[in-house]
Amino acid sequence: MNKAIFIAASVAVTAGLLAWQFWPSTQDNPVPQQPASTAASTTAQVRPEQVRAATWPPAFPERNDERKYVPLLPTGPELSAAQSLLATRDGDPRTPPMQHEQSAQETPSAAELADPKAYQQFEARQNTRLYAAYVQAADEEIPRLREAIARARDMGIPPADIAKGEEKLRRIAAMQAQLRNEHPELQHAGAKPPMK
Repeated sequence: MNKAIFIAASVAVTAGLLAWQFWPSTQDNPVPQQPASTAASTTAQVRPEQVRAATWPPAFPERNDERKYVPLLPTGPELSAAQSLLATRDGDPRTPPMQHEQSAQETPSAAELADPKAYQQFEARQNTRLYAAYVQAADEEIPRLREAIARARDMGIPPADIAKGEEKLRRIAAMQAQLRNEHPELQHAGAKPPMK
């Protein structure tokens, strides 16, 4: 306890000595002294520049030019922070709506969690379901992309932008073909049933 008090006291004394050592004194910036006999008669003659020279830190220089105020551009409706927060409570109306998955996720049963082989079968079913969803989504997206690329060519879109769309189409088709090759059960995953 005494040791902590001693350390705190020595730190305080050291800080005080440093502050005293580096504190500016009036001897650093001496104010021109006038004789005592004329001081009473010339107090009105002391110029502001002399007083400013004696202050520390030095004051900013006086500017004689007139200050110009520029009006700010309108930034929109004036809302307080609370009103702005309240306005975004239900989200930004400009954002697209979120699409929630309609089917509920299958969760493993207690028996599948207890048995590693049964859990591996559960994971395999989940992966197959995921791959089938990709193949089906690719079957829907590929014709849309082909139409969009054809429209882009007709509209005169730069070839570099069209090449990006073609690369996207190529990658989606390649991934779909790879999934169908690696998983034969997906051969008919994206095929739509025949209409009656």
